[in-house]
Amino acid sequence: METTTDKKRLETATLNKDRNELQNTRHSRQAEESKPKMGIGEFMIFFLLAITADLLGGLDITGFGAILVRIIDIFVVLTLWLWRALKGNKNITNNYIYQLLGTFLLEVSPFGIIPTWTTFVLYIYIKDRKTGRQFLAKKSKE
Repeated sequence: METTTDKKRLETATLNKDRNELQNTRHSRQAEESKPKMGIGEFMIFFLLAITADLLGGLDITGFGAILVRIIDIFVVLTLWLWRALKGNKNITNNYIYQLLGTFLLEVSPFGIIPTWTTFVLYIYIKDRKTGRQFLAKKSKE
């Protein structure tokens, strides 16, 4: 009698384990599909915007150019923020607001000649691609 009860418990435990694995794979697939994707056209538009803003950062040497560069930086940060907000990413771990804020602060610092806007757009593009996520996941495990 005890052996049949043990067999039933073992079968139940195996079934529960299989159900949990199936649910985990479903959730991971749904999470993968729900991530915002960036198309090549969208990437090119924002990449060109970032490159233009970084090249105009060279005007920072002159007095009037410094003011103009700060106005351009504010326009770029608002444009990139609106772009990411409209993508609808609600997951806090994939939220780019913190990276965007850090990029903006680095851009308005005395080290503003660094191409931070271009780096930010490239980072988002790599992170949005499946191969980029796999590469970054491998690197974070090491």
